Amino acid sequence: MLGNDWASYLSVRAAILFFHYVGPLCTLYTSFLVLRSVQTVLWPEYTLLRAWAAAESACFVFLLWYRTRLQYEATHPPLRSADERIAFFKTVKAHIPDMTAFVGGWFRGAEMDDIGRDDLKLFLDWAFFEGRADDEDELEDMTKQVEDSIGHGLTPGAGKAKGLRLTIDPVQAQWRSLLWYAIILLVDTLTHIRLRVYGFKYHGTRSTSLAIFPPRPAALLDATATSPAPSMSYWLRPHTSKTRLPILWIHGIGVGLHPNVEFMHDLDVALNKCNEKDDRVGILSLEILQISTRLTAPILTRPEFLRQLTIILESLKYKRFVLVSHSYGSAMSTYILTDPSLSNRVAATLLVDPVTLLLHMPDVAYNFMVRTPKSASEWGLWYFGSKDPGVAYTLDRHFFWSDNVLWREQILMLMKQNDMRFTASLAGRDLIVDTYAVGAYLAGGKKSDPVLVRGANGAKHMERKVDQADSAREEWTVWKRKGEGLEVMWWEELDHGEVFDTKERRVNLVEVLVAYSNGR
Repeated sequence: MLGNDWASYLSVRAAILFFHYVGPLCTLYTSFLVLRSVQTVLWPEYTLLRAWAAAESACFVFLLWYRTRLQYEATHPPLRSADERIAFFKTVKAHIPDMTAFVGGWFRGAEMDDIGRDDLKLFLDWAFFEGRADDEDELEDMTKQVEDSIGHGLTPGAGKAKGLRLTIDPVQAQWRSLLWYAIILLVDTLTHIRLRVYGFKYHGTRSTSLAIFPPRPAALLDATATSPAPSMSYWLRPHTSKTRLPILWIHGIGVGLHPNVEFMHDLDVALNKCNEKDDRVGILSLEILQISTRLTAPILTRPEFLRQLTIILESLKYKRFVLVSHSYGSAMSTYILTDPSLSNRVAATLLVDPVTLLLHMPDVAYNFMVRTPKSASEWGLWYFGSKDPGVAYTLDRHFFWSDNVLWREQILMLMKQNDMRFTASLAGRDLIVDTYAVGAYLAGGKKSDPVLVRGANGAKHMERKVDQADSAREEWTVWKRKGEGLEVMWWEELDHGEVFDTKERRVNLVEVLVAYSNGR
């Protein structure tokens, strides 16, 4: 993450202005040349300038069209049955200590007087029916229960406040320049080369090599192995050990595996540097290109992801494995952990900066999707993260919170039934997740209320009500691995994703995974 000094702020704002406005400016320039039929070339380099401007113009026009295409309605999962929905509503309600703070948070920090009863119904319709309420009596009963928890009824009709309904609200994507995608192409190529040098082998598919922008020449040239799953590419270190467990790694939002190459290498070295060829631990690293600053086919649905992952696991003969993921990857980890046929294969889990715990709270949705950026880090997260067209489309049309939420009770059940071990790595200064609330929830089942607060720089963000200064007095914030129970690795001074930045930090994650692979 970026620092919050003036130099970082000015540099990130300048980068955003350049990558955002170079397309429109080049389009104006190219249109001027066409309209004036300018043929004179004063200097040879003007020819290159015009060619670049024309290419940027074409990219800009395409992205304008592409952004309108993203507004299509989401294809929501099948509706739960009434019994399932009622049980799910009770579970969510049991995890809300203060309903007023909860509802206000989902309405962008609004006061109850500004939220109309019709607005609350629309929110509940989205949250529990995906906008397709088929039982008005059930929706009315939910509304009354929420009002009872608040302590009074809401004003009839609509109010001034606007609630978050992410898979129904418009997709808020921002275009970027062709030059930006050229940089992504270069990063992808360098990532490919580095992983090959470190001994990982690429397994691609036609869709992940061809039906994608920017192009992936390295993936095309290195098409020596094909993934058995039609839409899921991955990197692999083969597994040969008979006594240790392989690792399944799922990355988060960003530029793909580039920020995690050294982590994968460190893990490989720690697991295999002193072992014979017939006792090496495999590392399977999935590529999720839809959240990697690419334009490609929509992300796989939950059932399709599980089906194709199962195909890969069967082809590799992974009967049991260690699951590790970062950020958005925790959503796919949740798919695995809540699937009866795959969860029993998970011997241990490490979630780094997870976004799915306490996902019913508005923190992640507000902080990542709608917060007005103020600091350098927030601007970088906003433009290069949440407003990337591929990321925005994935989150606004394919991220269904009720499928992705992971409850502490589910983790404890898996630990008991499947002898699974579990660790979460949390960053104390996470820009997206209220990590202190998540840590307290995991460590002791504590539930906290969200509230919209204003920081020293004027930026608004969601956090818990209690002053986080008391975190130093909590036992779980002092990391010491026990190898049992729900464990939390706490990084007081780090932001989202920063644990991967240095070898000294990564070694803690690697040690946990080595122990898990060894069955400890």
